[in-house]
Amino acid sequence: MLKKRGIGISFIILIASTVFLLYALKIGPFGGSAHRPVEQATSISSEKTDERKKLTAMEALRLGYKEAKKHTEEPMLIGMTSTDDTAETQEKTDGADGKRNAWNLEFGSKKGDININMSIRDGKVNAEVRKDDNNLLQKGQHAISDIKIDSPEAVKKAIEVLGMRPGNPGIKDDWIKGYHFSIKGFMTDRNSSQTRYLLRVTGISPNSPNSENDSLRMNVFFDVKTGEMFNASEMTGYDKDGRTNWKDIELTPRNK
Repeated sequence: MLKKRGIGISFIILIASTVFLLYALKIGPFGGSAHRPVEQATSISSEKTDERKKLTAMEALRLGYKEAKKHTEEPMLIGMTSTDDTAETQEKTDGADGKRNAWNLEFGSKKGDININMSIRDGKVNAEVRKDDNNLLQKGQHAISDIKIDSPEAVKKAIEVLGMRPGNPGIKDDWIKGYHFSIKGFMTDRNSSQTRYLLRVTGISPNSPNSENDSLRMNVFFDVKTGEMFNASEMTGYDKDGRTNWKDIELTPRNK
């Protein structure tokens, strides 16, 4: 009797275990049905660092490219930018040497089947990968091998030639803290949809503030393939609808 009862209990436990296993496979940590969507996100993290690590634009780009190579044979840059979106306290001096501790980057494959968004914080890379078998994702556009100028050289020229100043965390209207950098294709002709591969340095105009005490931002653009200063502009204030007004800064052969 006891033997038969023991067999019965074991059989019930076996059935319960099987049901639990099937349930766990269905809704467990892999979140999985057998039919996954064409487009899906995956998070990847590189090894953590324990100290604040600042990188130039090219250092961040090479680090991001190394991560992107894990997911597509020939990743092409869509765009990258430094950012104040970080837990670390941002200071007025940040970016004066061309280095920032926080960067956002986006890569894509040539045919549009893979898109890789990533953030770099203190040398740690976090990436989100999307895939689409129909090639409907934004395609990668720019080769990093074309870039012949880095952020330290660019910000040095913007400061020395045009008097660009850093965003001051103590001035709320400055919006940015220190100097910031972007590399991507910028539209430079209103009559064309074509873009030009540029490095942009953003800071504060030497003419800031204006007579209404508005903080005036300033952008300086460099052709990444030649390293030459391509264009510069500065805010002049706001219109009646609160939109920013800008004017181009005339570049003479001397300050190019």
